[in-house]
Amino acid sequence: MKIDQAQLDKVEVKLNKQNAFLAAIAAAFWAIPLILMWYFVHVYYPSFSAVMLLINGLLVGFVVRIHGKGLTGVFSLIAILVHTSIVLAAFSLNIVLAGTTWAFLLFGLYIAGVIGAKKISRIEVPFEEHRAFSFFTSTKPHESNKKLKNKWYIVLPTLLLTMALSLYASILGLAFFNEYQVLTQQEQQRQQQRQNRENREIDIMPAALDSKSTQEVLLYSYAYHSGLLFNKYGRRSEVFPQSEYKALALLRYLVEYRNNARAKFILGFLTGETKGSEMLQAAADQKDPYARIYSTVSFGCYSNEDLAVELLQKLRNTATEEYIREEISSILYLGIKDVCRDFEQPEFMLSYVINYSEK
Repeated sequence: MKIDQAQLDKVEVKLNKQNAFLAAIAAAFWAIPLILMWYFVHVYYPSFSAVMLLINGLLVGFVVRIHGKGLTGVFSLIAILVHTSIVLAAFSLNIVLAGTTWAFLLFGLYIAGVIGAKKISRIEVPFEEHRAFSFFTSTKPHESNKKLKNKWYIVLPTLLLTMALSLYASILGLAFFNEYQVLTQQEQQRQQQRQNRENREIDIMPAALDSKSTQEVLLYSYAYHSGLLFNKYGRRSEVFPQSEYKALALLRYLVEYRNNARAKFILGFLTGETKGSEMLQAAADQKDPYARIYSTVSFGCYSNEDLAVELLQKLRNTATEEYIREEISSILYLGIKDVCRDFEQPEFMLSYVINYSEK
């Protein structure tokens, strides 16, 4: 069989250019960006995650083809092994499935990727060079196959080792990236929540408060005290920045600028001692119902308990507001001595604000 020498020279050059070792190393390291690409496809275009089973095989085939310049079956084997390893890593990272996907479709895409990797990874011998190629390879292996860079027992262990390192680095890197994203999102949420709380704050200067109703100011005072801002019905709340100083400052504003009895009661009740008692009594003199109740309780605590009980019963009988009757009934049920402890650790109750009405 006569073969043109030019064709023989051309084919021999191609055979000598084969480098399975380089193809294995390159494909293994290219696995890292391929997995990263798959991950970002899953994050930003999740419906296309499964298609990567095909696309990954094609890309792996190109990598092996470009770096290996191979004409033999070992290059197809390298491409198939790399493609399969990346697919397994993708399943372990849960970046393949998005929603409901049929198993046979996934398997079909994977097989298509394998076929693509197998086909693309090897350089096809042109028709006019087939006879020259057969001349070099049909009777015995070509000299290029005897070189260490193309020996299967060198190439395959190298491929498996480098693939293991690449996949480990990829999975570890994505795990750190995911953790960083979670921590960043949590910090952003905390900052946003803090900013939202700060944006809800109000100016506590008298000039800014003049436009607000007394109940609004009381609601903000309770919000600064408790960390919860309620609506005027007490049925809905939102997180609010706490500041005991601002809570008391709002009460003092109502006392000093509006001579408000409810604010006097709350401020006196929370302050305690002599000054607080005087403010509590002043609120009672202005006929604030809560102040009248707790000034009577205070009298029972420090003077005459029996008389205090009698006065509370009279207040309950003459009260028109249901919440006042319930408050007194609760105190009588517990007993004056038990309620006296409230003066030791006074609590700003939401009911003091919700039950307030302008008169």
